[in-house]
Amino acid sequence: MADIRILPDILTNKIAAGEVVERPVSVVKELVENALDSGATRIVAEIERGGRDLIRISDNGSGMSPDNALLAIERYATSKIFTDEDLFAIKTFGFRGEALPSMAAVSKFTLTTREQEGHAGTRIRIHGGRIMDVQETGAPAGTMVEVAQLYYNTPARRKFLKGVNTEMGHIADVFSGMALGNPGVGFRLIHNNRPVKAFSASATMETRAGEVFGPATLENLKRVELVADEIAITGFLSDPVDPLFTRSTARNLRLFVNNRLVNDRGLVAAIFQGYRGRLMKGRYPLGLIFVTLPPDRVDVNVHPSKLEVRFCDQRRIFSLVVQAVREAFSGSYKGTAPAASQVKEPTETNRIDRSLFQWGTPAKDSSSPSALEIEPEPLFSEPTLPEPPSSKPPVSGRPLPDSNVPDSTVSDLSLHEPDHFLAESDVWFEPVPVLPEKQRQQGKSDPIIVGQVFGTYIVVEDNGEMVVVDQHAAHERIVYEKLKKRSDNHRPPSQSLVVPETLELTYREADLLESILPDLAAIGMEIEPFGGTAFIVKSIPAIIEHRDVRPLVLDIVANLVESGGDAGGETGQWLDECIILMACHTAIRANNPLNHREMKDLLLALDDCENPDHCPHGRPIRIRWDIHALERMFKRIV
Repeated sequence: MADIRILPDILTNKIAAGEVVERPVSVVKELVENALDSGATRIVAEIERGGRDLIRISDNGSGMSPDNALLAIERYATSKIFTDEDLFAIKTFGFRGEALPSMAAVSKFTLTTREQEGHAGTRIRIHGGRIMDVQETGAPAGTMVEVAQLYYNTPARRKFLKGVNTEMGHIADVFSGMALGNPGVGFRLIHNNRPVKAFSASATMETRAGEVFGPATLENLKRVELVADEIAITGFLSDPVDPLFTRSTARNLRLFVNNRLVNDRGLVAAIFQGYRGRLMKGRYPLGLIFVTLPPDRVDVNVHPSKLEVRFCDQRRIFSLVVQAVREAFSGSYKGTAPAASQVKEPTETNRIDRSLFQWGTPAKDSSSPSALEIEPEPLFSEPTLPEPPSSKPPVSGRPLPDSNVPDSTVSDLSLHEPDHFLAESDVWFEPVPVLPEKQRQQGKSDPIIVGQVFGTYIVVEDNGEMVVVDQHAAHERIVYEKLKKRSDNHRPPSQSLVVPETLELTYREADLLESILPDLAAIGMEIEPFGGTAFIVKSIPAIIEHRDVRPLVLDIVANLVESGGDAGGETGQWLDECIILMACHTAIRANNPLNHREMKDLLLALDDCENPDHCPHGRPIRIRWDIHALERMFKRIV
């Protein structure tokens, strides 16, 4: 066995740096926290190439004397705690004394600082943990730390860094989060000499939330406020009534404990519990929640990153957050179902566009005059049914024949008939076959539509089997395959928006969206930068023209960010994900009543799909039970 040795400081610092400095965003977070602890009211972060080449954080805080500056680069040297008791009542953001020496061990590090009352500043240069020089210099009051060539001496760590956009996205997210937690401080973020974000000092929490989330979102945020004993739950959350202000991920939900930005699954779960029954499944709110409590009742020394916390009374905190969220939305939501007389008829926007099923019909050209002059009739207005006969019909296994009942030739009508044929068929009818003649097999009867249940499932009888079809999944598959076919063209048909939609994104979302604009244009979605992190949607694929485009684009961006960021790598894969999202947003929803012709058209189009059994997400579209399975369920056979 080899001899056991004590490792040199330079090596131990490199090892420890792996926990404290996981990636460029860790450097930014630690340095901004130090600036806040120094009492700074202005903090500037200058980043080059996502933090790979340079991270420079400047502040106007208290600064340091020459002696303190030299001590600051020593491991476990700090001015923030002195005793064991201090460790269990942390009142500052930093306290471990590890950040600066860890950064200096894996970069070309420069610290420049001057006290407010000092006449000259101090500059210390360190390369890979070795002090190169210490000198007196002219400098403004405060501190500036430069971390250049991060991981230059540990190439194994450097090669595992993600792309520039991904790393810069993480930095922008954390920087905005820390700005949210400290509205009285001015923040500026610059990347490659280009201003990214600027937050004014002395802003109120409400104003700062508007700066981070955008003014349109701010108008939708509801104040959350609850005080119990020494615990306060405050913040703003988006109203679940409006789905435009929800997201497909929890990235825009910011959590703070004593103004410290944290990640805590328990707090997220409590927020969702408060939203229970109000928020759609798979959707996440926007907003920020502050938990303020005595420092001795929370442990922030769980991990060197200080992003995890533990509460002394986790259940108490959980219940208070749930209560605060419920009270915030108690007046905007009613848990009881509306009376039948209050239910509105489905609008055109939640109806199926029958043109989706007309495979031989060319898409509408938005540039043609006729497309602008003709006002389309509602696609799915409910049919006006004739009054039932006044006399009681005879008891029979079949409906009473009526002069209004179409004969069996209705099933063979083309899908491209004029609309007046549709009106004639939407009356009392016998079951109509749903499959085209080419797919009928000799000796087998035609499948017939039995009806729709729960406004969601279509029931079909097919040769001794009962088939239940999920209408949303079916429509999703139809739209997906049609979009895929159209995306093979260089420029599929698109529809210009009468009023272009404006989007306000985070830096990371904006940077990623800008990188994929040409690819989105290739599938008919035209989006242009609109200044800063704002974008304007000018046109969308013609097939989805009846849907609200804003949540669609936000979901596309959120999923791209969540999947790892760099769009350039797997273009085919993420573009397919975009098409799946478009299909999901376009497809008819559950709890949407369909008339007989609409169900028939849906099933006809589904049968033409290459994969009619599974939606693009992999969920089943139709489930079958044969007569024997049903008879076994009812104990008719054993």
